[in-house]
Amino acid sequence: MKTQVFLIDYENVQPDVLPALAVEDVRVLVFVGPQQGRLPFGLVEAMQKLGAKAEYVRVARPGKDALDMHLAFHLGRLCCEMTDAYFHVIAKDRDYDPLLAHINHPVERAAKWESLSAVPMLQRFKATSTPDQALAALRWLTERPKNRPATRKTLVNTLTKAVFADRLDEEAIAAVVALLEKRKVVKLDGQKVSYDADKLEAPRD
Repeated sequence: MKTQVFLIDYENVQPDVLPALAVEDVRVLVFVGPQQGRLPFGLVEAMQKLGAKAEYVRVARPGKDALDMHLAFHLGRLCCEMTDAYFHVIAKDRDYDPLLAHINHPVERAAKWESLSAVPMLQRFKATSTPDQALAALRWLTERPKNRPATRKTLVNTLTKAVFADRLDEEAIAAVVALLEKRKVVKLDGQKVSYDADKLEAPRD
């Protein structure tokens, strides 16, 4: 899967699922306004866990659309540096729409969301019911057509570690696998696992 780059306008969006980004191939930039002197511990802790993949961009001087201009500059810079990445702008402003339309021509490379939890690839971290968790697992499998687990053991381990980041116990993982099998997304033959390509719809990056 492509590297996912998140550029977060922290003046108008305070993300609540930032820790979930630690289990993906990501880079995170949090843009902080000049009047934001304090950041919540949860954000700081999550960013610290991301290590070199995360950075703060502080807007030194106040001004009309100052933070938006900083974010747009870094988005353009990273688009040039990371040609294979997909970019997520997390902001409520509509001012980014023309810029994103320009970036996405002729190939889609970026999208804007009003919250991290709205990003499809992150929705699995909100899944609490078995059907929602099975849907999240299906999306994860769809994103990796050439790198899907080939055995039952690997499938269970992958769902446990990579998909749900140790949030689900063995019983919950077993329920997800059983539902995927019932819906004929996966076929289990002893330890061997195969997939029904027609059940796996290709989502957006």
